[in-house]
Amino acid sequence: MSHESPAAPAGWYPDPFGVTRYWDGTQWLDIPPPAQTAHAETAKPPSRRRRNIWVAAVALAAALLIAGGAVAVTTKVQSDQAEAARLSKAEADAKAEKQAAAEAEAERDRKAGADRRERASRENAVTEIEASVKTMAETHVTDGLLEGTILEVTCSPVNGGSMDDLGQRTTVFQCFVANEDNGDGTMSGYYYNATMNWDTQEYSYGFGEP
Repeated sequence: MSHESPAAPAGWYPDPFGVTRYWDGTQWLDIPPPAQTAHAETAKPPSRRRRNIWVAAVALAAALLIAGGAVAVTTKVQSDQAEAARLSKAEADAKAEKQAAAEAEAERDRKAGADRRERASRENAVTEIEASVKTMAETHVTDGLLEGTILEVTCSPVNGGSMDDLGQRTTVFQCFVANEDNGDGTMSGYYYNATMNWDTQEYSYGFGEP
């Protein structure tokens, strides 16, 4: 003998899973409970327009963030490029300055070397002039124009002339021809003269003071 339980009247009951559902007396219906329906009626979902505005705002914010990052990256790249250009120019300027200094020093050395050679050449020329004057004086002794033996000849620039002044293109010399030693550190003799043209490397000389 079996007993059947009477069916529950229609109404809202928790189903076997604990979810409130509507029982029509024979089966469970999938309709929202009254409380959910009221909530659904009072809390309307956002309209499509409002959703679109929100999505657009989010997209704009993301775009601005990306753009800001791009600007920051671009600015950093430009700053790095400017700094690299500045350093490159500084290195080029330093290299050019160093090269100019080296060239200037080389030019000074070249000029100093040329001046030393010119002075040495002039000293040799004076020695040659003194030898020529001595030869002339000895001829004058032989001819009876002078007395004694020619001991030495010394030629020195006159009229403010200087062997160190390489800018002087012509130098006049007074040449002392000694023919007697006075025994007191002095000598007696005669004066000759000579004129040297440094451009042509030619000179003239004769008896008497300049």
